[in-house]
Amino acid sequence: MPSQAIGINSVMMNPITEPFPADVSAAVVAYNAIGTIEACLRGLMETGCPPGRVTVYDVASTDGTGEWVAENHPDVRLVRLEENRGPNPARNLAVIESKTPLVLLIDSDVQLLPGTAVGLRKTMGDDPGVGIATAVTLYADRPETVQYRRTSVHFLAEASADVHDIPLTELAGATVPVGLASGCAPLIRVEAARAVGLFEERYFFGKTDGEFAYRMTVGGYKILETAATQVLHHHTKRGSAYFMHQVCNRWHFMLKDFQLRTLVAILPVLLVHEPALFLLLLVKGKAGEYFRAVGALWKMLPGLRADRRAVQQMRRCHDWEVLRGDKLVMPADVSRGPLALLASIYRGLLSLYWIVARPLLRIVSRPIKPD
Repeated sequence: MPSQAIGINSVMMNPITEPFPADVSAAVVAYNAIGTIEACLRGLMETGCPPGRVTVYDVASTDGTGEWVAENHPDVRLVRLEENRGPNPARNLAVIESKTPLVLLIDSDVQLLPGTAVGLRKTMGDDPGVGIATAVTLYADRPETVQYRRTSVHFLAEASADVHDIPLTELAGATVPVGLASGCAPLIRVEAARAVGLFEERYFFGKTDGEFAYRMTVGGYKILETAATQVLHHHTKRGSAYFMHQVCNRWHFMLKDFQLRTLVAILPVLLVHEPALFLLLLVKGKAGEYFRAVGALWKMLPGLRADRRAVQQMRRCHDWEVLRGDKLVMPADVSRGPLALLASIYRGLLSLYWIVARPLLRIVSRPIKPD
């Protein structure tokens, strides 16, 4: 892995060798990460980060991750969470406990390159309106390949990406505003994260970072992605055990965060999309996961009114300004398998639908007045 990191750093458009930013602290969120935590912490230390500004949040690991950190990095602060409720409780602790105005949140399956922290800090700049700076993610086992680039939130509460799985050589060096920031290694402005309500702790898996990024953008903060800074991601295929969480959280995301007029506008699409999703799960032999998701969502509904009120109070722009209708990211077995043609047609229809719906939403939307 070190040789891979050196190779990637050599092709970065703007290699950076400046000292680690003084106003940034680092937090690593780890769960059963014994196979990746060494590379993660090594990459972090190679950015020049002082060990005293690093905290590892061990999310109830059972494989000895916490013990390994304590033995091999005694100068790093270790916080052990007794219960595994997903990454977001640990992420929120990192934001709340941060003694610096900026915190670099790192998943334990991510390896930073030497210029990552400085590159993200330069991208953030001194603009208090920038809530997140994010790097481009490369596959650790295929460091010449970009995982995703220029992502945003689709109106189906899924990801929309301009490009993914492209050669690194095709990556342009621009810094661009985006609607989504991967949870891999975002640099987060603490004040902005607190202003939009932190990460949603009820999401165990699925939308854990996307829903937070959505609130960041509708809360009036910018998310900037820089192609000149990259990280390596030890990507693993998501198993069927997480289908229930993905379906439940996606629906909760829409019901909690989307404006009512948006929900009405996309209802015709949902009446097609949800049966299609159920049939796909049925073919996979996982139809029961959809019903489990409905049950889990039902338990979250009592607090929905208060949840919606909190989002609308911090809202600074409309859904039509941040949601997209094109380039929906689909699972590889759908977009590249026997259903590839149907998936392509479906993507096109969704794009056409949003081309019509978005200006209509704009017409019926009134200016949002800040509190």
